[in-house]
Amino acid sequence: MTAAGNHSSDDANTTNSRNDPLSIETFQQEPSIMSQIHPRRALAVAAALISSSFTALPAHADVKVHGATTVTYGLMRPQKAKIEQLAGVELTILPSSTSRGLTDLAQGKADIAMLAEPLETVAESLNKTQPDSVKTQDFVGKHVGNAFVQFIIHPSNPVAKLSKQQLAGLFSGKIKNWSEVGGANLPVLLVGEPTSSPRKLIADALTVSYGSDLRVVQNTNQTAVIVAQTPGALSYISTAHDLPERSKLKVVDSEVKLPLALYLAFRKDASDQVKKVVEAAASVATK
Repeated sequence: MTAAGNHSSDDANTTNSRNDPLSIETFQQEPSIMSQIHPRRALAVAAALISSSFTALPAHADVKVHGATTVTYGLMRPQKAKIEQLAGVELTILPSSTSRGLTDLAQGKADIAMLAEPLETVAESLNKTQPDSVKTQDFVGKHVGNAFVQFIIHPSNPVAKLSKQQLAGLFSGKIKNWSEVGGANLPVLLVGEPTSSPRKLIADALTVSYGSDLRVVQNTNQTAVIVAQTPGALSYISTAHDLPERSKLKVVDSEVKLPLALYLAFRKDASDQVKKVVEAAASVATK
């Protein structure tokens, strides 16, 4: 009778230990209590503690960065892991163009715009076609790095140097064969991006309009691929642009030196995470 009574008492205690609403905090503060409860209950609590430790980890913010390929491949993509580590965020980087990047920022599609020109210059250009599309007082532009425009040709092209006058003739389409500038008897294939900042800088520096036979591509990667594969091609690239095709390109020397400045723009009321990304990018960029 006594044995049976004790057995019933044990069952009751076991039942109580299973139903007792002990909190996870209790077990975190008093680990020894684990030895005082039923093994099945102990396993359940241990699982809850493990789950709690994982769910308590803060998720990294996803910061969207859109815009200039010069900034994309010259800074943000090569330094992505380091910037993410310094800022404590995850980056989603979308290369397009300077104007597209600022437009996306103004429309709320991006957190940061990558620009190869000052914020005010890009905004002025956009506002000419779309009045008040970008209100500069709402944004901050930060200079984060520097680069130069390079003129590139196929490695088999024997031309080593081009004067300003020769470059003007080539980019305007007036010079149509490399033999006119000391090269082989080969047609000139001019390749360029329609909205890139280097393209605008070249036109301004040479005071020319591009020839009608300009082969237009969407980004610098395509430019580099075409030049690397075409003996008569001529184009341009930024010194900051990091891409696999670089080893397959030849840089032509010239008296024409065109500096490029790399910028990041963001809203004045941007989150701390966004501002940390900009500061991190500036700290790892080439000045």
